[in-house]
Amino acid sequence: MSMRTSARTLVAWGLWATTLGACAGGLVVTLVVTRPLTAGVLVDGAVFALVFPLGYATIGLVLGLRRPDNPIGWLFAASGLVWSLTIPLGPWVDRLVLDHRPLPLAAQFGALVGEYNWAPAVALGITLPALLVPDGHLRSPRWRPVAAAAVIGPVLGLVGASLAPGQLEETPIPIDNPFGLAGVAGTVASVVGFTGLGLWLTSMVAAVVSLVLRFRSSRGTERQQLRWVVAGAAGAVAGLLVGIAGVIITYFAVLCVPAGVALAVLRYRLWDLDRLVSRTVTYTLVTALLVIPYLLVVPTASKLVEGSGSLAVAAATLTVAALFQPLRRRVQQLVDRRFNRRRYDAARTVQGFATRLRDQVDLDALNAELLAVVDQTMQPTRTSLWLRAR
Repeated sequence: MSMRTSARTLVAWGLWATTLGACAGGLVVTLVVTRPLTAGVLVDGAVFALVFPLGYATIGLVLGLRRPDNPIGWLFAASGLVWSLTIPLGPWVDRLVLDHRPLPLAAQFGALVGEYNWAPAVALGITLPALLVPDGHLRSPRWRPVAAAAVIGPVLGLVGASLAPGQLEETPIPIDNPFGLAGVAGTVASVVGFTGLGLWLTSMVAAVVSLVLRFRSSRGTERQQLRWVVAGAAGAVAGLLVGIAGVIITYFAVLCVPAGVALAVLRYRLWDLDRLVSRTVTYTLVTALLVIPYLLVVPTASKLVEGSGSLAVAAATLTVAALFQPLRRRVQQLVDRRFNRRRYDAARTVQGFATRLRDQVDLDALNAELLAVVDQTMQPTRTSLWLRAR
């Protein structure tokens, strides 16, 4: 058992270290060959590396060490590794393409993998975990064909597309597929590639259906776990929608999915989701309610009080600060009433008990009422009360 645990630990760290090494290699190659080397190039590369390869690899490392018997962590680690495969070669290939120089065999291979490695990476990082969450098992044996399609589809798509004629679009300038076959062989390769893509897409849709069905039939702890998964998916969708509007958080939004799955698998603070949602909504609303008037007041006050712009800004800032806590408490009550009903009802119950406590003189009635309040707010399996004799 000790040797098996050590081997798993070594494999988990090895996958993470390999992914990190690929990202570091990509940075070195970028510094050497990329011209002009701008801050934007470095930031884009760093964000991509932190989210896709290292983000998935790190979450996979944690799950692999803490829940080694659950395959989801290993799938995340493998997904991060697949994302990182082309990072060391990418800057070099881009430089050769921009300079219109012939591509060596390694560069051709790097360009090809960079064109299609997203399919197996997504299957490993999203489709298969969605089928296995939260306990690492399929919902039933009937879902085995879907899992098989999730594995076979990307393989067929990658092989078929690699041999099909056409252009590679991920390079700075589109180039012809160096491994594309002509004639009947190329047609067959195209059919195989489209078949693999169809299996990949079908398995992803089926994985979502499996997750929905599992959520509807879940109870107790499993339902809390799946709620975190759903919350992670919702956060990813919201982040992607905001990213479309031009805010640079699209990449990080993708991490919401594996982060939600990790919390579900680790069973970490499962019952805090309502609190997290209510707090997030509260602070978002409060920030909007305070910042928008602040941004409107400052220029208006500056125009009305010429030469006293700084005084107007200070006054507006103090006003916003004074309004923050009262407004936050009021908004928190409204949000808790909608998103965190358990906490809202518990707070009202405790408040009502505190009011009645001032007028209660019967010790037996107080004892019964106190136990009822504890049972209603905390929902323990057993409650008892000891009173010290005086």
